Amino acid sequence: MSSIVRRRRITAASPTPEKLATFLRHLEESGSVSFAAERTGIGRNTVYERRKVDPAFARGWEKAAGMAVETLRDIAIARARDGTERELWRRGKRVGVIREYDNRLLMFLLRALQPEVYGRSGR
Repeated sequence: MSSIVRRRRITAASPTPEKLATFLRHLEESGSVSFAAERTGIGRNTVYERRKVDPAFARGWEKAAGMAVETLRDIAIARARDGTERELWRRGKRVGVIREYDNRLLMFLLRALQPEVYGRSGR
């Protein structure tokens, strides 16, 4: 049985290079394919299909996704290091603010960034 490989053609109805660049910018900023496609006005299936047939677009996608991961990692590190503020309310009035730290987030980051030191032993 022979396997037939069909390649999809890039047609006139395909997104313009400008729209594809905008999609990649939104993907880099958000890390979400759905969000980036919606903001650009391109269907999710369209961008996934385009990634299969357009190596340059696929490389741009990988770069944008990598940048999004770096941004999210930086945000997580800042939250673990600096904590987050939570407002305190009493009887409908704001009475103060406290800073909360997420120790589970901190341990997750340490294990991910230095598993040889902070990884779980014996597993």
